[in-house]
Amino acid sequence: MRSEAFGSDGMEGHRFDTGPSLLLFPDKYREAFAALGARLEDHVTIARVEPTAMRVHYAEDWSTLDLLYDAEAMRRQLEEVEPGAGKQYFRWLGEARASLDLGLKAFIEQDSTSALDFVDLQRVGPLALAVNPVLLLGPQTWQLATHFKTEKVKAMFSYQHLYVGLRPQNAPGVFSLLAATELTDGIWYPVGGFGTVRDGLQRLAEAHGVKTRLGTEVSAILVDESASAVEGSSGRQVQGVRLSSGEELKADVVVANPDLPYVYEELLKGQYAGVEEEAESMSNDLEYSCSMIEFCWALREPLPQLTQHNVFLGKDYEGSWDRPSTVADFRDRHSFNFYVHRPTYTDTSAAPAGEDNIMIELPIGNELERRAAAKKAGLSAVESDEELIEAAREAVIKQFESMGYGAPNGGGMKALIKGERVVTPSEWEQRYNVKHGAVFGLSHGLLQLACFRPPRQTGIDSLDAQKVDGLHFVGASTRPGNGVPLVMMGVAVAYDNIIAEQGVSPGSPPLTLEPMKSGDDVYVAAQAPAQAAASPKEAPPSKEPAPVAAAAEAGKEAPAPAAAAAEAGKEALPA
Repeated sequence: MRSEAFGSDGMEGHRFDTGPSLLLFPDKYREAFAALGARLEDHVTIARVEPTAMRVHYAEDWSTLDLLYDAEAMRRQLEEVEPGAGKQYFRWLGEARASLDLGLKAFIEQDSTSALDFVDLQRVGPLALAVNPVLLLGPQTWQLATHFKTEKVKAMFSYQHLYVGLRPQNAPGVFSLLAATELTDGIWYPVGGFGTVRDGLQRLAEAHGVKTRLGTEVSAILVDESASAVEGSSGRQVQGVRLSSGEELKADVVVANPDLPYVYEELLKGQYAGVEEEAESMSNDLEYSCSMIEFCWALREPLPQLTQHNVFLGKDYEGSWDRPSTVADFRDRHSFNFYVHRPTYTDTSAAPAGEDNIMIELPIGNELERRAAAKKAGLSAVESDEELIEAAREAVIKQFESMGYGAPNGGGMKALIKGERVVTPSEWEQRYNVKHGAVFGLSHGLLQLACFRPPRQTGIDSLDAQKVDGLHFVGASTRPGNGVPLVMMGVAVAYDNIIAEQGVSPGSPPLTLEPMKSGDDVYVAAQAPAQAAASPKEAPPSKEPAPVAAAAEAGKEAPAPAAAAAEAGKEALPA
């Protein structure tokens, strides 16, 4: 979670959320704070983005439609575009909400460790009874076609794939749950930027005695391959982490947060037999999400045609999901799909009075896709970031101006921009250690979900990754997937797995903390009896209680609430 302010070149006083910018599933944030003995609202101010959750800007006819919480207003809007779509909207929303409620319980809030999970009636039965399984697992385009006729309406309920690096033509229909949570739970925003959520969690953890080490690069996760194998054990046991300074932190449990391919290629290199082959397979055999060019623009005047969250959709509803990978792609295509965040819609502190700022996320091909595109085009090499950025900037400005957006005096978008900061494809890869610059980590196609998402645990030996006792993974490229709420749900599952693996009690609930008062920089624990430390359950006499877990983190700014955060030297991937 990252909020950035750039203090020069016209950017003074402007704040940008350069990682996550939509707060979805607010109850999952509340659960994370509750696990630390606090209420979210006592430490972070969140505001519902309303009345429009999202505005969709169509290049087909340069019009807009709004994602509205008001069901009757939504029905009327859809009827104007496609007669009959208003009635179908309620039917579709009911199915999408069922996918959300039942799908979370079946495959996200609990771990999936066997291919048999897909046919476990106790697990998937309620979901299969509520929604046709064929429409859940088939392409989302099939599902939407059973409700809506026009491409314009169907696009309104499938643009969410911009968040996960998919496209409606290959994304499972179950991903309608994203639109369902936007329309029913709402889209929220933490006032002051997403950094306030990060800082709140870190301060709460430290109030409970957690120690964090920032700017501490991890060079290796240590594994003992000769560990004694007992029943249910792999014979490989994590030993801790080695820092780039050479210092070693010993631990029975390591939670690794960097992008999973980086963990296998760099942090586990040479630690046990076969790990290099696993890393190679992960690099070459798995599908990766898109890369991205991110423009942060400080504007001289407000841009009122935008709401807080905006999606621009290209004229070619299918072809515009093809990720541009060359300069020619930007030059030759009519229009593109991209997301625009304007935080001043809800939070005026994001820009100086009378000014504005927007952050644009433009999906492009990842490194593998750009290489393939360059070869197909007969180019001698992949074009530079600078060449792509220049072409992308012109394409985005053209699409804005075709919508009629820009300076009120007729100067267009260029006249409105007073400062710019660009996050390049290479910077994503270098800053966050993401393989191929894929900003959402591994793709979320059907064969990379649930038990098939690495490290694979399908119950089929030939497919499954080798297990290292005490090593656990969280983050976008492992289960359940990318996005802050899903990652937090994955953290909860990892915690339960660690408690079960180590044979220890989770201990008493955390000590309740008082709300942080204005101006304070620490939280104060409420008066309560001292809490008993977590104690090991009955175990063989030789087993020592597990020491605190060391978290091998990708993030310098927002270490996970683990007792010792040994970091991989890069900042946390915006999930």
